Formats: sequence, structure tokens, C-alpha cells
Amino acid sequence: MLHQLHPKPLTMLLVFTFSKQNTVPLCENEDVPSYYQPLVHCISGTTSKRWIPIHSRSSGSFRSAELEVHGVDPEEFFEELDFWRSALRNYWSLLSPLIFSDHPKRPGDEDPLPPYNMIRNVMDLNAQYGGLNAAFVEARKSVWLMNVVPLGARNTLPVIVDRGFLGVLHDWCKPFPTYPRTYDMLHAKGLLSHLASEGCSMINLLFEMDRILRPEGWIILSDNVGPIEKARALATQLRWEARVIDPQNGSDQRLLVCQKPFVRK
Repeated sequence: MLHQLHPKPLTMLLVFTFSKQNTVPLCENEDVPSYYQPLVHCISGTTSKRWIPIHSRSSGSFRSAELEVHGVDPEEFFEELDFWRSALRNYWSLLSPLIFSDHPKRPGDEDPLPPYNMIRNVMDLNAQYGGLNAAFVEARKSVWLMNVVPLGARNTLPVIVDRGFLGVLHDWCKPFPTYPRTYDMLHAKGLLSHLASEGCSMINLLFEMDRILRPEGWIILSDNVGPIEKARALATQLRWEARVIDPQNGSDQRLLVCQKPFVRK
């Protein structure tokens, strides 16, 4: 079997040259959603303002002009980042020292410096702009995070990808395509309310979270009081250890913190 590799071009001129030389046409209609659609035999993105040469991109945080390309309000974007910086500190304070362990290292690994973080694989089920991922990076937490943008919500996946983070679109009315017991922590802000608006089953979501979460893994859900209390009742039926936390900020928001037991009692 032969494979042909094509390096990503630095400028749009090379894309048009590549298109002519290899008889691969350019896509005419780029307004059609590209997710959950059959692949087409053409090159897309040629008219998008997102196509910024690598050497012209800003390092680190987005510039306001780059945010405007995505139709994102810069003030909203940076306010969200500040929120997640604070939220991550609160999460870490809340779960410490429970998320640390001196469990045996993997064969061939060097001895980890204490404390050893048990949380390595994290999924944000409603990632928005990827602010939680950015907060993890800034705090230098040694985690790998998968950002998920729910179908039916605003498609912020281009922002997440352009920030250099991993991300996917997914319909949370359906199972997530991954192996069981893959993640150490699952996080979602506002997802329960979104599911209700989409007519999806909350218990099916919790069953799916139970499937992809490892034993002794953690779940943090943030939402209004009604959905949180309903989720807490369902969590106890799944034999999760669950507690509701009031952030004491005068809002209707609550945190539901759960841990999946190693052995269900």
C-alpha cells in the first residue's frame, strides 16, 4: 500500500497551486456544516478568515482581532478564562488530598515526586471556549484534557482547536465513542440544563459517565439547583458518593461532586 504525505502549506497561494496540480477542486459552498456530514472531494477553508499563517499567529492568548474572526466577544472570552482560573483553584482545594496517592508506579517509570496526582485524564463535557483546559495549562497541572462541545449548543470547537487544544463535537443523547474506564475526572458546567432543552435523558447521560469513568474517579457538575438535585438523586441510585455544594455567591448555581466507588455497596 502506498501513502502520499502532504505538508500543511504556509500560505493560501500554495493551496491554490496544490489544487491545480492535483486536480482536487476547491469547495464552492463552505457554509454547510462539516461535522456529521459525508466527506467531500474538495479542499475547504480557503475563504475562511481563520486561515492565518502560523508565523503570523500570536503566541499564548488570543488577540482581540483573532477572537473577532470567530465572532467571540473579547471581554466575554477573558472573563471566562478568569472564571476557570478561580474555579480550578477551588476544585483542587476541594478535592485535595483525596486526589493524591502513593500508589505503585508503572513498570519502567521513575519514582514520582510526592504528592502524586491521581487525576491524569480529564473530560470537559461542555467545554465552551476551552477555558478549563487553559486554566489547567496555566496552573501546570499534569493532566490530558478532552474538550467536548455538545451538539445544539454554540459551536465553539474552532476556538478550542485554534487555541491548540483537543476537542470534538458530540451529541450527549448518544454514547461517547471511547473505551470504558478511560477518564479520571468528568466535568460539565450547564450540561444538565442543555440536555433538558434538547429533550435528552439525564439518567442515560449518567449511565454513560459511569461507563467511561474509572473506579474511584471524580465527577464535578455545575448547574442550577433543579437539575443538580435531580442528578444527585440519580447519582445515589448509581451508588456514587455524592454531595451538593453551595458556592455561597447568591446565585442559583450549585456544584455536585461525586466519586465512583471501587466496589458498589
